[in-house]
Amino acid sequence: MSLDQLNLYLFHILNVPDQASIWMINYASLIAHDLVYLFLLIFTVAWLRGSREVKTGIIKAAIFMAITLSISEVLSAALNTPRPFVMEVGRTLIEHDPTGSFPSNHMSIFSGIALAYYFSPQRDLGRILVWTAWFVAWSRIYVGVHFPVDMIGAFLIALVVNLVGLPLWWKYQEKLMNFILRIHQFLFAPFIRMGWIK
Repeated sequence: MSLDQLNLYLFHILNVPDQASIWMINYASLIAHDLVYLFLLIFTVAWLRGSREVKTGIIKAAIFMAITLSISEVLSAALNTPRPFVMEVGRTLIEHDPTGSFPSNHMSIFSGIALAYYFSPQRDLGRILVWTAWFVAWSRIYVGVHFPVDMIGAFLIALVVNLVGLPLWWKYQEKLMNFILRIHQFLFAPFIRMGWIK
C-alpha cells in the first residue's frame, strides 16, 4: 500500500460516517472550528492573572507556535495540496476555503503550543495538550477538511521547531521575559496596582 493509499484509507475510517448522529456532528464541528478560540481566551486570562512562571510558559508557547504556523503557512501555499472536498472525497461538514491542505494550520497551532509545554517544567500540562492536539486532528479529518497526513506533517514540523529552538530559548528566556514583563507592567500599571492583573 502506497502512502497516498494509506492516507485515503485512514481518511475514510476517520471521516464522518453516513449514519453519524447530529450530536456527534455538532461536537466534532465545535472542536474543529471553535476550540482554538477557547484556547485564546484561556491563555489571555492566564496571562493577566498568572505568575511569572505562567507567563513564561505562555510566551514560550506563543513563540514556538508562531514559528510552526509560519512554516506551515509557507508550505501550504507552496505545495497547494488539495483538500478532501476539492478532490470530492468523503463528506464535508463545515465550510472552508480551498487553500492548501498540507500541513494543517490548526494542527500546527495546537502542536506548537502542546510541545512547547511538553518540553518544559510543565510537562504534565504538555501531555494533556498533546492529546488535545490529536483530538483536534481527529475532528478536522472527521469534518472533512483535512487528510491524516496533513496532521502528521504539522505535528512533525512543531516537533522539529521545538527541538531546534529549545537551546535558543534556554539561552535568552530570562532577558526576553524581563523585557516583555517590563512592557506588561508599563501597559497595565493601574490594573496591577488595583490587584486586577498580576
